This record gives sequence, structure tokens and C-alpha cells, in this order.
Amino acid sequence: MGGLACVVINPSKRRATPRLRAALAAELRAAGWARVDWADTAPEQHGARQAARAVEAGAGLVIAVGGDGTARAVADGIARAGGPRSGVELGIIPLGTANLAARGLGLPLRRWPALRLAAGTAAHRLAPIDLLRVSTEALEAAGAPPEPCLVVTGIGFDARLVAATRAGLKRRTGWGAYAIAAARSLRSPRLPMRIAVDGGTPEEARARCLLIANSGRLPAGIRLLPGARMDDGVLDVAAIDVRHGLVGWASLARQVLPPAPARYSPPGRGAADVRLARGREAVVNLVEPAPLEIDGEILAPARWARVRVESGAVAVRVPRTG
Repeated sequence: MGGLACVVINPSKRRATPRLRAALAAELRAAGWARVDWADTAPEQHGARQAARAVEAGAGLVIAVGGDGTARAVADGIARAGGPRSGVELGIIPLGTANLAARGLGLPLRRWPALRLAAGTAAHRLAPIDLLRVSTEALEAAGAPPEPCLVVTGIGFDARLVAATRAGLKRRTGWGAYAIAAARSLRSPRLPMRIAVDGGTPEEARARCLLIANSGRLPAGIRLLPGARMDDGVLDVAAIDVRHGLVGWASLARQVLPPAPARYSPPGRGAADVRLARGREAVVNLVEPAPLEIDGEILAPARWARVRVESGAVAVRVPRTG
């Protein structure tokens, strides 16, 4: 194969060990890469700049080693440097807690199979996947470009859950830390909002949580948005509301827990309502600023947000099936 491969790795992940680095280097050599460059992320550089530099240097493969934040940043760097047109492929080795991007793409969650898939010594194919671009009033006021989103943008309960999840607990208990944080966030307020999809008439809603998603797969086999795909050119919107306290949350749990994909009751017929929509752009306006998160990163509270799809933004190595 020859050429240059680049590995962008988050050194804060406890599984980003010297052993993993050595094994990945060996797999890349076995796959035929003549040269491998390594770049660590940092608190102020999450991987986008490192990935863009790799593309500019002529890399044919960039591998993101870390959690969803690292995968998001590296995908953004490749997309901004040319995306699939550049011929650069993205590999992902998930070392995070939730690893939602890997789940949405059907990637192996175990380190060594993921390592071989990303390096190319395991059977794989390329999947051109979408990125979401998120604007808020705070970003526009600061003159900042839209933030990339690989998996999900959450407003309300989802953002409060992320903010309440303690890093130390994540290291000890894995994704169960989110379940503990969820219990602490059940009293998240209902948010009055207006939602418009693809420039349509804004619809009034009251919701504890608004999700604008590229994928709907969660840990424990939960398929929150069964129709969401990362390669379909559309985003999925879910306005989630519960009433009557724990009764409402229990009703929602019954609708989403596996083994079957989520099946939601018609709105107004129970203690939990989930209103779904799909499109290429979604705009939400809230009465008061609310917490907002993108792929596990907390942003400043937002009164409005605009999310649009960038179709086929980056080509990802995924398992070959059939």
C-alpha cells in the first residue's frame, strides 16, 4: 500500500497504553503503510487540527483513538480538509465510555478487533457518513464557525445528564456512570420551544429533552431512534417529554428498553410523549437559554440552535458484511 498513515490519540484515556500503540503500529506496518505519524490531542486541541495537518501532509488514513469527542474532532478535521474527495479514510478505535459513534457505525467495541479494522488488517469497507453542523447564538456572537456533531446534539435533560456525569465515576463504572447521572437529572424542567424542520412552519412543543441526532444507538442495546442512520443524508429530531414524575420516566423506559427497538406511543396517550421528525435542517427556539451538549461536550446555554446535515462528509472504515 505504501504512503502515510496518521494516528490521532487521546492520551488521557487509560486504555491508550504503550502496548496499544505498539500493537497499532505493527498492524499498520502489516497493512502496508510505509510511514506512521502520531499526534496526541490536548485540552485545547481535540484532534481536528491534527487531522487536517495529516491530510495536508498527504496521509491516506487517519485513525482516531479515543472517545466520541476525539472521533468527532478528527472527522471534522478530515471533512474540512477535503472529506471523501481527498481520498483520506477515517479509522476509529473507541476508547471512550459510551462510544456512541462506534455503536452507530457497527464498529467493534473491543480494542483489538477495532484496532485491526482501523488499520486495515481485518476485512472492511468504506462508508461515507454525514456530519451535523451546529450553530447557536453564542457561537455566532463570538464569530465562531458552526460546531461539528458526529452523533447527537442534546438540549435540556440530555445536556444536564452529561454535565452531571463525573469523570472519575466514568473511569470506574463505565457507561453506568451515565445511568447514575440520569437519576440525578430526572427533575430537569419542561422547556417550551418551537421547532422548525427544513424551513417549515415552527411547531410548538414542551419537552424535557430535545435530541437532534445522526444516530440513535445507545449502550445496553437501546435503539432510541430506530430509523436514524449516519449515512442517510438526514438528521432525526426527537422532542421527549414526560409527565407525572417517575410514572412518566417509567413509561418512557418501557417504550425504549431492548430487546426490541424503541416503539413510541401516539402523543397524548400516556405519561411520556416522543415527537419525531426528520429532515436536512432543524431550527429550535426556546423561551429561556437551556444547557446544550454535542457528542458529550457541554456548550454555553442556548436560546436557539440551528443544525444542518453535511452529507457524506467523511469516509469511515466499517466492517465488511456478507
